[in-house]
Amino acid sequence: MELPPPGTPLGRLSSLPDPGGREADWDGAPLFLVRRGRDVRCYVNICPHAGRALSLPDGRVFLHKGEHIICPVHGATFALLSGACTGGPAGDPLTAIPVRIEADDIFAV
Repeated sequence: MELPPPGTPLGRLSSLPDPGGREADWDGAPLFLVRRGRDVRCYVNICPHAGRALSLPDGRVFLHKGEHIICPVHGATFALLSGACTGGPAGDPLTAIPVRIEADDIFAV
């Protein structure tokens, strides 16, 4: 899977709900962004257990109490800021893509 090279624009901070998430603005691989305040993370949009997208069909990412990403297929949960599996059958963490924020823009590092 091709991951975004450093400097690739992935989205805008203002387009992410707080807390919340959505698919990233990059077509090279399935990615999503999640946000809580000024903390933003990017993950590969594939559940390590089911191999399916973690985003909903409309591109949003389902969060529980702004703390956990929830897989819509089988309910595995992942910590928003670390990607660690916190419950359910997945076990493995999400694959993270480091990001930086400049003004309102989010870039891969």
